[in-house]
Amino acid sequence: MDAQPTAAVDAALDFARAAHAGQQRKQNGQPYIQHPIAVTDLLIAAGFDDDVLVAAYLHDVVEKTDTEPAQVEARFGPAVTAVVAALTEDDTVSSYAERKRGLRDKALSSGQAAVVVYSADRLANMRDWHALDDEQRAQASDRLGTTFEERMTLWQEDLEALTGLQPEPPLLTEIEIELRALRES
Repeated sequence: MDAQPTAAVDAALDFARAAHAGQQRKQNGQPYIQHPIAVTDLLIAAGFDDDVLVAAYLHDVVEKTDTEPAQVEARFGPAVTAVVAALTEDDTVSSYAERKRGLRDKALSSGQAAVVVYSADRLANMRDWHALDDEQRAQASDRLGTTFEERMTLWQEDLEALTGLQPEPPLLTEIEIELRALRES
């Protein structure tokens, strides 16, 4: 039997829904909230605690909306805010690849909770791309300012960086399998 979500986890989902209301994913045009839900679902299935789940729902609210870190901290506390900050890209970096590499470096140096959410985020993103055909991938790449080949290189770098961590983060096997499937598609 699945555990029931706690009030904090429910509140984070409600907060994320409100923050991302009306937004769509550049990769696939789906409502944006589907992404933090997918990330959190991966972590629920892996058995993570409330703080990680709350951070997973909120991981993009500062980066993708007008939500300020202080709003997250007032509602969810400093530990969750630190994870969200670790998963927020530096928007002053114009190069897509360098922005993603900077995010990886920051996330992987910010503690286990940030690493866990980052891992789930990578896997959810790979699955989104895997669901696209070649033409859709080209269109998504254009919207994001990258190429599918560049994304593949960055995901390979992610896998290598995650593999080198001790202890190994969760979802590593799933990331490796998904990356292999993307290469073959």
